[in-house]
Amino acid sequence: MGVIKRQGIKQSAVRYFGIGIGFLSTVFIYPLLLEEIGLLRFIQNTALMIAHFFLLGGHVIAVRYFPHFRDEGKSHNGFLFLLLLWTGAGYLLFLGLYTGFNDAFFHFFRDQPEDYLQYLPYIVPLVLLMLYIQLFTDYASNFHRIVVPFLLNELIIKLSLPILILLLYWHYLDLNWVIDGMLLAYGAVLAGIVGYIAWLGELRLRPHLGFLTRKLWKEMGSFALFNVLGTWGFILANRIDIFMLGLLLGAENWKGVGIYSINLFISEVIDAPRKALDNIASPIVADSWKREDRPHLQELYERSSLNQTAVGLLIFLLIWASLPDLFALMPNGTEVATGLWVMCFLGLGKVVDMATGINSLIIQHSRYYRFNFYATLMLAGLNILNNLWLIPLLGMTGAALATFLSVVLFNLAKFLFLRIRLGMQPFSRSTLGILAVAALAFGLGYLIPNLGEGFLLTVTSIALRSLLIATVFVSLLLYFNLAPDLHDLARQGLERARKLLRRR
Repeated sequence: MGVIKRQGIKQSAVRYFGIGIGFLSTVFIYPLLLEEIGLLRFIQNTALMIAHFFLLGGHVIAVRYFPHFRDEGKSHNGFLFLLLLWTGAGYLLFLGLYTGFNDAFFHFFRDQPEDYLQYLPYIVPLVLLMLYIQLFTDYASNFHRIVVPFLLNELIIKLSLPILILLLYWHYLDLNWVIDGMLLAYGAVLAGIVGYIAWLGELRLRPHLGFLTRKLWKEMGSFALFNVLGTWGFILANRIDIFMLGLLLGAENWKGVGIYSINLFISEVIDAPRKALDNIASPIVADSWKREDRPHLQELYERSSLNQTAVGLLIFLLIWASLPDLFALMPNGTEVATGLWVMCFLGLGKVVDMATGINSLIIQHSRYYRFNFYATLMLAGLNILNNLWLIPLLGMTGAALATFLSVVLFNLAKFLFLRIRLGMQPFSRSTLGILAVAALAFGLGYLIPNLGEGFLLTVTSIALRSLLIATVFVSLLLYFNLAPDLHDLARQGLERARKLLRRR
């Protein structure tokens, strides 16, 4: 348990460091070349969608079935060799489909500028790199080593892309070299993870296919099929917006995708705490289900909702209140500001997702776990239909609105399922209290005017407005004890601070 805890703390530190790098890049670098960053994001997201499907569930097999194969004396019975074959078969299937339907693929983008069509084939090698990065990352987790693969994934890509964009902006590189550089960055991530696994002594490639019985093969295949469909549904639900923007916006698509992706990243800062909470809560929820302790599950459900509503609303308010000033700091900020409502809808979607608490985890660890699968497919279908409807009408704002509507309906379905089937619901009077406090803090935040143009005045405006909103929100939240866990956390922090001061 100590290893897992240390790895978890280190991973969280790396995650927030990566968010910091990404935020600085998003504000000061990516807006320099909106069309080019739009193209690069489109290539990345399209390759990611394809890779998650053609993994054929290999990444979940890597974790789920490792205990069946584990035997250090026999090179884990050829498990890694089997995974490489499995993933390689997925990539060959993709290559076959890409080759056979190459004309149809490019027909999708017939309205796009010819200058950009030449870069779409870069998706093919990028899919290969992403396939094996995901596979080896999950394989490394079997040995309780998640930090180094996560570090390589987070930092190499997040550091290399802004550097490449700057070199392109300063005319040291052309776009071909930038995309080549991006491929090299992903290649470096893959090489680093493979090298790390070898350093651990776990790069065991000796085959042992005789260990794989027909029963085990059938069980693995069924499990993989179920998960690949669920994963594909999740990717379609959460990544289809950028792909469909590139497909439907027409000749101006890459700039629109660039603006959208910048606002998307800003919105993703909101739910970073939720991801950390899910990692902590998952085994607790599983244990509660094992003990059939429904009162404890209801308590977790309500507490997670209160905590996440408070944190999500605070981060959303801090961003939204100062977003015009943030745009003013950006190069080409006037153009990026056309995505203001993109950030609004995407950000509100994150808040809704957080406010409904750990609904997915409660369902996932119950005997009703298949509902998550069907609900995810429903979300994917809704998102595609909403994008097809709203992007032609509203452009990139339509894509954000489509995502928001899909997230609301998705969480409404899970809320109703838990309410009707299990008699659980996450909201209380404290939820209304948090909403009231948020409204008051947001209103007071607007008392801080824009102090003027220029970097220092704009940063000062952001700092003062954020300080007022955070002070009012946190003070009232703690005074009325609207989120007991956050109240206890603040109290513990104050006690530690007092002890440190006494020692001095």
